Amino acid sequence: MKKLLLTTTALAGMTGVAFADVSFSGGAHINYKTATGSADAAFSSDSNLTATMSNGGAYSASVGIGVGEAANAPGAAVTVTTPMATITVAEGGDLADASSTYAEVSGMTGMGSTENEDTDVSISASLGDISASFSSDLTMSSASASFGASGSLGGLAFTFGSENEDMGISLSGAALGGTIKVAMEEIGTASNSGVSIAIPVSGSTLTLNADDTSGEDGWSASVATTVNGASVTVGTNDAGTTTVDVSAPIAGGATFVADYSTAADSSEYGVSYDLGGGATFLLSHSEFAASKTDDYALGTNMKLSFAF
Repeated sequence: MKKLLLTTTALAGMTGVAFADVSFSGGAHINYKTATGSADAAFSSDSNLTATMSNGGAYSASVGIGVGEAANAPGAAVTVTTPMATITVAEGGDLADASSTYAEVSGMTGMGSTENEDTDVSISASLGDISASFSSDLTMSSASASFGASGSLGGLAFTFGSENEDMGISLSGAALGGTIKVAMEEIGTASNSGVSIAIPVSGSTLTLNADDTSGEDGWSASVATTVNGASVTVGTNDAGTTTVDVSAPIAGGATFVADYSTAADSSEYGVSYDLGGGATFLLSHSEFAASKTDDYALGTNMKLSFAF
């Protein structure tokens, strides 16, 4: 707590802005993971605290820290918002790469990560209908730097990303009663391209994707619809993989989520229940490979979370 108060005081002093309103938010959870293979069953916990300051005008700032033993607590993440830009510095990394703004067509390589442990600095700014961003490590080295932009020009939406010598751009707009997107990227020595069409069909949305990635042609298709209040998406691709994603409310305020795939290590299931007062209980099971984790932690977990 002393570290948090000192940081917020120094932040206000550096900006020269008097922050009139200060609010606190945070969360904590206790998780129990059942035994898997040679690993024993074990409890784990985590908590965080964020202070948000505002002067009632165009300036605001927030400081977030992990709460725990000094040896395990991560460094603070500080975000400052001004009329010109938003700047975030996180000593522990895990910020999004600016290049991840680029939205590739399914099947293409893409670039950047939405949670990179080596990305500690993020700067973003809006210029009318265009948003631009920059990210890097704490040393601002060119090897870790990436750029991103998104917005609309002439009735078309675009996304752009660049890191090192890689780059990608996508354009999308209304067509055939739905949306069509075209993407192109240069990743290493490969020149990749793809097109995606999403159109409404009898209350559902049909999405067709085709790509040429590293000299190999690929395709995928999916149908998204609602059945008795449940959101259901069924998909397939050129590799013969079938996926079924379901999100459905359950009586009593619970929600069931299932992401099933015929591909190995690519399925997960979960039931969450809102206990009220910021408390949530989650029972989940994930078979995802460690490098492909999605919504839930690997294995079978019971998690009790609190937020304020």
